[in-house]
Amino acid sequence: MTETQLPTPSMVGSMYDRFNDLFTQHLGDNLHLGYWDDDTDDTPISKATDRITDMVAARLAPLPGAEILDVGCGNGRPSVRIATEYRVHVTGITVSPHQLRVAHARPEAGPGPGHAAFQLADAMALPFPETRFDGAYAIESLLHMSDRARAISEIARTLRPGAPLVALDFYQDGDLPHEDADIMDRLHQAFELPPLARVGEYETFMAKARLDVVDCEDITGHVRRSHRLLADAMRRIASDADFDTEIRDRIVAYAELNENIGIHPQVHYTLITARRR
Repeated sequence: MTETQLPTPSMVGSMYDRFNDLFTQHLGDNLHLGYWDDDTDDTPISKATDRITDMVAARLAPLPGAEILDVGCGNGRPSVRIATEYRVHVTGITVSPHQLRVAHARPEAGPGPGHAAFQLADAMALPFPETRFDGAYAIESLLHMSDRARAISEIARTLRPGAPLVALDFYQDGDLPHEDADIMDRLHQAFELPPLARVGEYETFMAKARLDVVDCEDITGHVRRSHRLLADAMRRIASDADFDTEIRDRIVAYAELNENIGIHPQVHYTLITARRR
């Protein structure tokens, strides 16, 4: 993908306006991958995706009454789960008007501890003052940012000294073989993604933003099942539902590309915890 083709926030938002409900229907009302201990773990995907949220929350470890930022809140499920479990207030941001409507409809939406507020906002230009939040997290949202360094710098700007940032995202290990380049480029275009971050890039961006990385865990092997389950579900939907040809073809392409990223040996999924200096 060339620089002129990098996705804008409005492009990302439009993609999720169109496909949010399709994705969340098969990811347990979440919009991120699930976590399984091993191949014998028979946890359903609805609980496996909540498990990812709980892993993020455990690393945030917020105190009651804390103000937390959810960067890329999707339909709001992780925000309200963390808000109610830890008695904190979560501010969730999205670039999708449809996701915002879904999040606002949740009974936990609102002010105060145990609730979550939602708004449209671009993570690369956050509308919040410095040191506004006691913690922040980004679950599979930084991968959509055309300027990830700027997004991380903006998040860091809004954090109080000592506050944590927890990020879950994909990265690419080295250059891809020529035969895989076309597949990955189609993946970038279908999901409104810039090229994936390379090894160590997130850590470098965080260091420049005065965030000290305290833990970095590759959990690729624990999430791969999500790709297969989602791809299988999307193929069933494409064959059964009454879609026009363009939508059906795009869903089938999503399925194939999603499965490819899940099995590619050079694509990894990492859980990073950093702390604001």
